[in-house]
This record gives sequence, C-alpha cells and structure tokens, in this order.
Amino acid sequence: MKLAWPRNPGEGAWMIPAAYAGLCLFSLATLWSVTEGIHGPYEVMDPGVPKSIFWRQVIWVAIGWSVLLTVRNLPLPWIEQGTPFFYLFCVLLLAVVLVAAPVVQGARRWFDLGPVRLQPSEPAKIAVILVLARLLAAFHTQQKRLLPVGMSLLLAGLPLLLVLREPDLGTSLVFAAIWIVVVFWYGLSWVLLLSLASPLLSAVFSFYAETVAGSPWPWGIYLVILLVALTRARFRLHVSLALMAANIVTGLITTFFWEGLKVYQQERILTFFDPMRDQFGSGYQAIQSKVAIGSGGLFGTSYLQGTQKGLAFLPERHTDFIFSVVGEELGFIGAMLLVGLYLVIILRGLQIALEARRPFSSLLAIGVVTYFAFHVVVNISITTGLMPVTGLPLPVMSYGGSNMLTSAILLGLLTNVGSRSFET
Repeated sequence: MKLAWPRNPGEGAWMIPAAYAGLCLFSLATLWSVTEGIHGPYEVMDPGVPKSIFWRQVIWVAIGWSVLLTVRNLPLPWIEQGTPFFYLFCVLLLAVVLVAAPVVQGARRWFDLGPVRLQPSEPAKIAVILVLARLLAAFHTQQKRLLPVGMSLLLAGLPLLLVLREPDLGTSLVFAAIWIVVVFWYGLSWVLLLSLASPLLSAVFSFYAETVAGSPWPWGIYLVILLVALTRARFRLHVSLALMAANIVTGLITTFFWEGLKVYQQERILTFFDPMRDQFGSGYQAIQSKVAIGSGGLFGTSYLQGTQKGLAFLPERHTDFIFSVVGEELGFIGAMLLVGLYLVIILRGLQIALEARRPFSSLLAIGVVTYFAFHVVVNISITTGLMPVTGLPLPVMSYGGSNMLTSAILLGLLTNVGSRSFET
C-alpha cells in the first residue's frame, strides 16, 4: 500500500508545516472573531470572551513554532532513549494532579502555574505514543506478539485510569484509540483485535438496551451476532467461551459503571440520545452548536457576523466549540477548508508511517496520525451532534497552551520521522 504523494525523503517536507501554518492562521482569525464584544440582551449575563485570549494564543503560536522546529531537528535515537524517563515523569504528574491540583468544575485536571495552567494529560498523550512505539519496536521480530501487546496495554492503561480519576472521559478515550491503532499497526490480527474490543461493544449495547431502548433485545441481538462471528472465526473452544463470558459479564456490570459516572457525564450521554430532554441544561451546547453550523449554510454569515457567537448563544466558543464558529461564519466551504488542512497532516503522516524503515519511526508516526484523526473526528462529531459532549479540543484551533504545545511537539516528531523515512 503506497500513497501517490512525494517519493523522496525531503520532497514533501513542506506539507505538514504548511498545514500547521494554515491551522494557526485559522485559529487566530476565529479567536479574533470570538473575542469581539457581545451585543444584545445577553450582554449582561455573558460579557464575552476577553480579547486577551487572542493575544495569549498569538504567544502560544509563536512558542509552538519554536517547539516544532526544535523537535524536528532532534536526533531520533535521543528521543527513543529518553522515552522511558519522559513516560515516568508524565505518569507522576498525572498522579500528583489528583491530589495537589485545585478542583475546577468538579475535576482535578490542571496545575496553576501563575499566568498559565498545565494539563498533565496533554504531555501524557505524547508519552504514551513514544513508549508504545519504543516497546513494540523492540519486539518487532517476535512471532508471538501477545506478550508485547499485553505489556503495551498496561503502559497505555495506567495513564488512562489516572485520567479517568480526574475525571476526564474524553481524554481517556484518546489513550484507548492510540493503543488500538498502534497495536494493529504492529501486526495484531484485526480479528483478534475486534475480539478483544468486543466486551466494550457489549457494554455499549447493554447500556443502550437498559437506558434508552428499555428492552433487552439490542443487547441480546448483539450477543447472537457475536456468537456467530466467533464460530466463523474458528477460535479454539476455550478462547471462544472466554470471550463470550467476558462479553456477558461486561454487559451485566455496565449498570455499576453507569452509576459510578458523575451526574453531568450521565446527563451528557442521555442528552446525546435525546437532546430535547434538557435543552436548557446538558443539551444546550449541542443544540446551539447545530443551530450555528446550520445557519452558516454553504458560504456562511460572513466573517465577524455570526449571530450564535455574537449573541452569546454558543458556549465554549473559543475552545471545544470553535468549529461551530467556523461553520457559522464561513459556512460549509470554510469548514471543509479547515478539514482539508487536517487531512493534509493525516494523509502525509500516514504516508510517513508506511514508508518509514525503522519500526520505531513507523509506530511513532501512526501514533501521531491517530492522535490528530481521533481528536478531529470526535470534536467535529460533537459539534454536529453525532457524539455526546466529551470536552475534547480541536488540535491547534482551540484556545489553550497545553493543546497548542502538544500538537506542535507531535508535528515536530512527525516531520522528524518524515525527514528520515529512508534511514534504517
């Protein structure tokens, strides 16, 4: 499998920096619009996003470029050798934030460092990508791959569980997505991978059956389909029985997991299936986001003229719902231009992963691609009402230093690998 893109190592080196530059300009232009004053009857209740947000993002963009260029020129062996220490440091930060960080909106996620806040889960994403690439690359010649896959699950699972404790469900899903794609790229059979993931599907169908459908039939139908699939997969009998048992047990204990979620998390999930059940509460964000995007039409309401944004109807318009502002003011055309910039990064990154000759480089590249693809797909799905609200930012676009620096470091790593794709 080869993509018909630049063939020589340095030929496409400009593509990712160019896409990153485009995203930075998109971010600054949108934040300038977002930080314009609120006009209308809601001005008293919502004074708007302060203009200082825009100027802070300008600073983060400048720092991001410096970081990208620095990481781009670091020797890959240095990065590979320093990975275990970086991973342990990030895990330590995740543990400390649970006890030392202030509670903000019911969660402990950030360290207050004077004028800035550090969110440890962001560098932890980089650490997980690096440590998975280093571990699996060390076992790339091994025929039996379940042992390294199991070890990789532990390495990805530890930060995932710590992030869940904050709690931050959306970020924890990023770790899960990265692990799934990286171990598949490593060589784990897709049949086995789907089988290992089947208990999660069982939990989803069990939850849907109990809380939405009000009938056990959806979960029962899933179990029948799974039984047929396991039969056709021709696993050994004890393996098939173990997978069926895991699916049944997972489905049965879903209720306990549901009760362990925070009330706002439960409401977000229930409102996803029926936004009108709480249109002025947990469903408000999703409804206003869809109204904003829908009002943009093909060409948008024009720059600085968005009514959902300008009248303060759209919440979190500078962070999680910044895509809605683009859709409203620049329309479908502007939104697709933004998506196109992300596609350049994702497709070029996929080509780098395919052509990299060193296992570590290839696994690192696919991890970075997964990070961007997952964030973009989930964020846009949330703003368009296709997924429940999870609080996942849009890389580079959303306001925030942790988000910008994480994206810059990962793109620096990706361009670093791309410049050395043909090295062995």
